[in-house]
Amino acid sequence: MLLGSLDLLASDPSAWLALMMASVAGVVVAVTVHEAGHAWSAFQLGDTTALLLGRVSLNPIRHLDPAGSLLFLIVGFGWGKPTPVNPANMRVNPVNGMAITSVAGPVANVLTALVLGIPIRLGALPWNPPFERVPLLHGGFEDIVADFFAYGILFNVLLAVFNLIPLPPLDGFKVALGVLPRGAARAFESIGRLGAGPLILLVVLDVILPVRIIATALNPLIYVLGLLVVGEPI
Repeated sequence: MLLGSLDLLASDPSAWLALMMASVAGVVVAVTVHEAGHAWSAFQLGDTTALLLGRVSLNPIRHLDPAGSLLFLIVGFGWGKPTPVNPANMRVNPVNGMAITSVAGPVANVLTALVLGIPIRLGALPWNPPFERVPLLHGGFEDIVADFFAYGILFNVLLAVFNLIPLPPLDGFKVALGVLPRGAARAFESIGRLGAGPLILLVVLDVILPVRIIATALNPLIYVLGLLVVGEPI
């Protein structure tokens, strides 16, 4: 993300600022709908914990975590304020309820990306692929709007895909516990005792190794899902 565009900052500060503006807008939208999706889903299942804390809301202030948002902008992945959930309050099996609530965040991101893709699908806005051009500096008002839509789609798709990695504390871990057979789920649950350790190790390796593990695994899926959202050929 912005860490990889320091050469742009040195050569064209106004272009770098434009990139930051589009990225900030995309991160704010993506994190907000993701955490609000968790909160709304938990409430629908009977848990009012997030509701009472004002988290069933599309107000970004309720959901943004400063450090997590900054990391999103710098390296391309981060987090929002964790949505508090008490599965014991749910009307369904707590494990299944947590799986449903966990997957609701990524689903909310994909639905948001689909909504943002509607003007592009209808031809009302051009498709300006993120990272293939500097945003806001080419074309007129229509292209500026298209750039913001493109980065909104990018960050929503990125957040959805990244969070489905089946490692704690990501959503994919709780989803896996809910869908795996009982025996396999019990064995897989042992990973949870390690906390965020495996994920942190994966991120560190992604930074120091010449081959970027996370990017290599996730980028093709992010790319394909992004094209599907806007109706472009794969």
